[in-house]
Amino acid sequence: MARGLAVIALALVLAPSALGDPKTVKPDRPAINRLLDEFVPAVVEQKNLKRGWQLVGGFSRAVTYRQWLTGNTSVQTYPAKGTRFHGWLVNYSYPGDVGFDLLLQSRNPKQGAWSFRAEAQKLGGRWKITSWYPVAEFAPPGQAGRVNGPADLGAGAAASAAAGESRLPPWVLATPAAAIAVLVLGAVGFATVRWQRRRRRVRAIEQLLASDR
Repeated sequence: MARGLAVIALALVLAPSALGDPKTVKPDRPAINRLLDEFVPAVVEQKNLKRGWQLVGGFSRAVTYRQWLTGNTSVQTYPAKGTRFHGWLVNYSYPGDVGFDLLLQSRNPKQGAWSFRAEAQKLGGRWKITSWYPVAEFAPPGQAGRVNGPADLGAGAAASAAAGESRLPPWVLATPAAAIAVLVLGAVGFATVRWQRRRRRVRAIEQLLASDR
C-alpha cells in the first residue's frame, strides 16, 4: 500500500503541473518595502543593531544576541545611500517566502554599487530578513570597469581579488547593464531554489519506497 502511494506521489512530483511546486504568489511589496527601509539602515549600516535583531530570522541569526550587538553580525555591512530601498527584483515568491535581489549605491563616492541577494520570510505574522549576502560589486564611476563576484566580497577577498576580478568596459557600470546583471543572477537563483525543493520531495519518496522493501 505504501509503495503504491509513493509511486503516485512521485508521479505528481515529476509532472509539469502546479502540483509539482509550491504555488507562486504576488509578493507583498508594501510590507517588504517597509522591512527594507528599516533593515538597511539598522543592520546593513549598523545604525541600530538592537532594532535590527527584531527584523531578522533564520540564517541571519547565526550569531548570539550579544555578538550581534557588538557588530559581529552575520550580515555584510555596506554604507548604503538613501532612505528608501524599494527597487528590488523578485527571484521567487511563495506564500510567506520571497527571494529577491537589491542593488545598493554607496554614500562613499570612492566605492561602487553592490548587489545583494536576500530572502524574506513571514515568521510569527511578521516579515523578516532570513538571508542576506552580496553577489556582485561594481567599480566606482570613473574607474576602470570591473565586476567582482561573491568570492571577492567575503573573507580573504583581498588575497583573491586578482583571480576573481572580471575586467569589463566602463559601460557595464551603467544602471541598465547593472539591472540586467541582477536579473540574470535572479533567474539562476530562482531555478536553483525550484530544483532544490523538487529534489527534497523526490528524496522523501525514495526513503518511503526503501522502508517498504
